Amino acid sequence: MNSHKNNGHGSEAVMYLRVSTPEQADPLNLKNQEDGCRRLAVRRGIAVAEVILGPGESGRTAERPSFVRLISYCKAHRKRIGYVIVESLSRFARNVADQGTAIAELRENGITLLSVSEPNVDDTAAGRMAAGVHGVFNQYFSDALSEKMKDRSAASVRAGRWPWAAPLGYVNDLRLGNGANIKPDSTSAPLVREAFELYASGHYSKIQVLKIVTEKGLKTKRGQKLTAQTFDALLREPIYAGWVYSSSVPASVKGLHSPIVSQELFDTVQRVLSGRKLSSAPKRKQNPAFPLKHFVKCGVCGTPLTGGMNKGKLKHYPNYWCRNPHCRAVRISKPALESEFVEYLGTLRPDAATASQFPAIAAEVWARRQGDSSRTTKELTSQLEEQKTLKAELLRARLRGEVSQADYAQANADFEDEIERISQQLKTLRSQPGTLNAFLSFSQLMLIDISAAWERANAEQKFRVQNFLFHEGLAYHQKQKFLNTPNPTLFQQLRALTHPESVVGVPDGI
Repeated sequence: MNSHKNNGHGSEAVMYLRVSTPEQADPLNLKNQEDGCRRLAVRRGIAVAEVILGPGESGRTAERPSFVRLISYCKAHRKRIGYVIVESLSRFARNVADQGTAIAELRENGITLLSVSEPNVDDTAAGRMAAGVHGVFNQYFSDALSEKMKDRSAASVRAGRWPWAAPLGYVNDLRLGNGANIKPDSTSAPLVREAFELYASGHYSKIQVLKIVTEKGLKTKRGQKLTAQTFDALLREPIYAGWVYSSSVPASVKGLHSPIVSQELFDTVQRVLSGRKLSSAPKRKQNPAFPLKHFVKCGVCGTPLTGGMNKGKLKHYPNYWCRNPHCRAVRISKPALESEFVEYLGTLRPDAATASQFPAIAAEVWARRQGDSSRTTKELTSQLEEQKTLKAELLRARLRGEVSQADYAQANADFEDEIERISQQLKTLRSQPGTLNAFLSFSQLMLIDISAAWERANAEQKFRVQNFLFHEGLAYHQKQKFLNTPNPTLFQQLRALTHPESVVGVPDGI
């Protein structure tokens, strides 16, 4: 077979394999990806120079170590590397902005991305459009899954339960009679309590307290020493005083679990940390009342705007303003700025060619993904039945006296954990939106009527919509209003895809 050439650039390939969680990072899962990638390389006559693994790394961020290594390796060896091969674009990235940026960066270095599951993704205008649509769908699927998990987590928090892995000082236990699902760990909880007590005394610095409890055996769940940053975060966690919380729940909720420290001790530590008494509720990173806060920047000095209530003669008024004390060039009422933002969004419209091509490609992507989902459901169902069969065989072996009680208890617990994990994956898959119309409605709303989408959205959705469109934010000038930004909007990028003569690289926002 003749070696495949890449327009004078490198002729070898790097394979990138990734799974999202440590539980999925078993050799068989990664091997299946690798086998598919190697078959593609053989079919195309491409030699594989390197295999880069991303076991247990989320595709929602480009900061994952394996992805950073992939891009760095390709750039460092661009004279001989001409391809990156992935099993699917979802393995490459589940964030449309990251996908576009990375593909463009690879292309600038003469490197082409090849996907086993998406052979229609190539360097033609239609191929670039397809890659963009696949990216939109991958993020849509990831966001939908995230929303489902957030809803379930929020429900658990409202019920007083901690819906995630137990933090340091606690262990997960589903058998507790009061409905709690975590309990103090007999080994680490006393050391966590001692850390609070020592620091609350005011006689020790954080570094001194950390050194004391480390010498006594306090380590992370993975057996590592706590860093100064991790220890600082531990001292600020309300869960140790008996509270549970989530970004999806407005206020902390009194948990069902047993606290490790008293509220009085926790509050004392907060006063020592900050010099004033703090609420046990975690501070919200985003203020739903001011969705454009930090997103819109001052058009003069570039400082992100802040927002809040300013006192007038008779009442308080909501405003946005430049927080740079040496500038203050922007000061505008909340209704005015948000109204101008909606008006600005209303000017963003795809042209006729872009709008007409999108539904057809979206339908093709949907059909492919539905097939992938069906195959995954069958595979998971088969795995579930296998685990149940093995669990039953284990019980029979125990009844025959072939397995000790200790070995049985450990193996049985492992089977139960695996069965629960697979069951949750199946439940999530089956709960995904099940019609093409649902996805097309989502696409049309996001691509055509974005101003209406932002106005109708709740606080969290507003943040997602505006950051999806303008990854680096927007600049605002008191007289010139919203200024042009260096990052092209989604609509400019889609237009580039349907007009190849204007394409410079794969867009970073779709």
